[in-house]
Amino acid sequence: MAIPTDSRLGASVNGDLADRVQQLRLDNQLGAAKSGGGGSWLPWVLCGLLAVTWTGVGARWYKAAPAKDDAPSATPAASPGTGPAPGTQAGGAPAAEPGALVTQLKGTVIPSLQVTVSPRDVAAEITELFFAEGKRVKQGDRLATLLDHQYANRLKTEDASVKSAEAQVTRSAAAKAAAEAKVAKAESALASAKARLTRALASQDRATKDFAQAKRQDATGTISTQDYQKFEADKLGADADKVAADADVEAARREIDAANADVNTAKATMTAAAADLGAAEARRDEAKRLVENCCVTAPIDGTILTKSADRGALVSPMSFNVAAGICSIADLSKLEVEIDVPERQITRLRAGQECLLQADADPSRSYRGVVDRVMPIADDTKNVVKVRIRVYLAKTEEPGTFLKPKMGITSTVYEKAFALDPARDYLWGDEAGRQKDWAAGWKKK
Repeated sequence: MAIPTDSRLGASVNGDLADRVQQLRLDNQLGAAKSGGGGSWLPWVLCGLLAVTWTGVGARWYKAAPAKDDAPSATPAASPGTGPAPGTQAGGAPAAEPGALVTQLKGTVIPSLQVTVSPRDVAAEITELFFAEGKRVKQGDRLATLLDHQYANRLKTEDASVKSAEAQVTRSAAAKAAAEAKVAKAESALASAKARLTRALASQDRATKDFAQAKRQDATGTISTQDYQKFEADKLGADADKVAADADVEAARREIDAANADVNTAKATMTAAAADLGAAEARRDEAKRLVENCCVTAPIDGTILTKSADRGALVSPMSFNVAAGICSIADLSKLEVEIDVPERQITRLRAGQECLLQADADPSRSYRGVVDRVMPIADDTKNVVKVRIRVYLAKTEEPGTFLKPKMGITSTVYEKAFALDPARDYLWGDEAGRQKDWAAGWKKK
């Protein structure tokens, strides 16, 4: 091959390429004879193909040349014990200017509050339904009625048990009152016996003194035998009356003890009857609750999202083989957007940042939002961290008319603190507490 001269050093790349192609002419090698003055077309075709190829490579390189927003920038390594470099956030991410766009990611609308409605503690057949998908309901509105024959019969049985227990309480109270009356009567008898004993003691004392005097007189012979015998008989009678009075007192005391025992027995019986009554009333209340639960009501204000069962279906929240839910309800006035933030960008997001939310269904319709919370756990399968953005609907928009759960949303986050506009935003009602968390998150720069 000839060594190039100085004049060829300034030739273009395409010229060199043409020279090389000219050297690789295949017509001489193939022995093809050419007419005088005419060149082969094959080298020029190859030149054109190579030129097109290099043009395409250059165009692709030109498009890929600008660096992406989320590409990590090279930052000088910080020495141990020092903070982040000036103009950077913790983790080496470049600090965004106030009001600048932080990131723009796709997300999905989810309700902040969604409830699956099912019967509570009852399993029965659905006899009536009073809702349809998309219907707005208030808390306490009736949604469905279940067949309640089994629970109604149980309620009747428990009602009868309560009445029987009440009758037992009444009987035990009457027995207690009778025993107390018996005690009072025995106490009265004891008082009478004590009074007789007192009189007997007085008579005995008087008769004893009279008989002692009669004995002295009999010793001197100043009393007749008849009078002496009379005083002796009076003394013996007084002694007998005293013994009888003692016996009456003792009998009255024993009668009081027996009556008190009857009172204690009646009290115990009444206590047991009252306990039985309480148990019967509890069973009746439980049976009544189950009957009431056969009427399924809305637990929250919201919109019916899905219907899981229809009339005639058997629902049972306590069985794995039978459907448990009837429908799902969500409050569509309180929506959130869940976005998956790459781990390398998560330090750019924090609670309190303002967001612009645009639905894929109508990008011209936008909503205000705020970064509400960063989830405390990452998804190691996708190397992302989920972030929840709170959506604030306009007061003029009826909840659920456009923005719906599972819609696609483009979420644009700005380096700007979110500020509520009570005159424009449909408030959630918990802003007093959440604003403190947003303010604390915004300060963590």
